[in-house]
Formats: sequence, C-alpha cells, structure tokens
Amino acid sequence: DKLVGHSSKDVFNSSEENEVIVILEGDIQKTVVNGMPSITFSDRIHQILIQGMNNTVILKLLGRNIGFSILQNKIYNMWRPSTPLHMMDIKNGYFLIKFQNKLDCEKALSEGPWTIFGKYLTVQPWTMAFDPTQAYPSVVMAWIRFLALPNYLYNRKVITEIGKLIRKVVKLDMNTDSRARGHFARMVVYVNLEKPLVSQILINGRSQKVEYEPLYTICFHCGRYSHVENLCT
Repeated sequence: DKLVGHSSKDVFNSSEENEVIVILEGDIQKTVVNGMPSITFSDRIHQILIQGMNNTVILKLLGRNIGFSILQNKIYNMWRPSTPLHMMDIKNGYFLIKFQNKLDCEKALSEGPWTIFGKYLTVQPWTMAFDPTQAYPSVVMAWIRFLALPNYLYNRKVITEIGKLIRKVVKLDMNTDSRARGHFARMVVYVNLEKPLVSQILINGRSQKVEYEPLYTICFHCGRYSHVENLCT
C-alpha cells in the first residue's frame, strides 16, 4: 500500500481545537491601524501554535496546474517515504506535505532536482512567512552548475564560498568534492525568483558561467524567471 496519507487539516494543527492556551500579559495586542482593527500575537503564542509544523514543506509545480491525486502519486514514486506522510492542498496551486520522518523531509528538500511532466517542482520548508497568495514562491532551492571550473579550485570550502556569490549554499554534489566529475561543480542554492538571476561570476578575474537546472524558463537577458530570452520584452 502507498504510504502517502490523505488530506487532513487536523494533521497540520499544532494543538487540538479544544486545548486551552494560557494567555499571559503582553501575549495579545489589539489596536486600530488606519481604521482597521488589528490583533498581534506574541512570539510565545506563535511557537505554541506552530509546534505541529515541524518537517513540513511547501510544494508547487511551476508552469502547470496539477491535481491532488496525481501529485500525490508522483511524489510517492519520487521520494518513497519510509513512513506515511500527509498532504493538504491550499490555494494558488500550493500543497503542504508533512513528514513523520525527518530524514524523509531532508531528502525532499536537499535532493533532486524534482520535476513532474518536465516542470520544476519547488520544495521549500514551511515558515510563518509563507504567503499562498503569491503566484509562485519567491525563494526556492535549485541546483546550479559551474562548468569548466579550474581543477585547482576543487575544494569543498572553496567551492562553497564560490557558491555563496549566488546565494546560500544548501548542499554540494558529493562527486564535486572527490573530483570524480572532473571540471564540473554542482550544488544546491537558494534562488530568489523575484530578483535577476546571476548568469555569470568572476573568479580571480576570470569569467565563470552559472547554469541553473532545471529552471528551464529563465531569461538570461533580463535575468528573471517566467520566460525565455527570445520572448523577453
């Protein structure tokens, strides 16, 4: 039987609906902002409410809509989770996936790239800053390559520092460190899709091309996601 669970909002709740939360002084602030009633909860209350969101990731298939059941089957076949996971669809094509096993969650976040029907499946950790009204995630993790990188630079710490020129490095391809790939460095970095993408960098004054995979609809003319260069206006 498949281990993927059914959609269940209860699974994503950190506490039972009837659980009594002790409200301390300063935990709630009520004001009026520009004529609009406003309520703000303290960090302590937030931490209580989000306890159950550990090992939860946000999925979205870029460039194509996908149904709940189809995505459920696809991610099961890709990830083969060791324990049942739970999935819930939310607005704008986003899905929440909650893992019971931390290693399964780390695999989904750091391995890949994950593609379905030739489209890039974004996988990012759930945070309180997540906004499902956005058309696509502003920050995703993606594999990048440095082709024809000089051989003397093949050192884990050195390549990590080079990768940081793009953005925070999440993971290195282990073959990179062993030089098994020759003049080829590969790593996972965070990519901000709302900002121009870095298409090349300078290493000791030498130009180095940056290749993104599998963000196929990247325009290196304007550096933005959502169209290719020959369609750039």
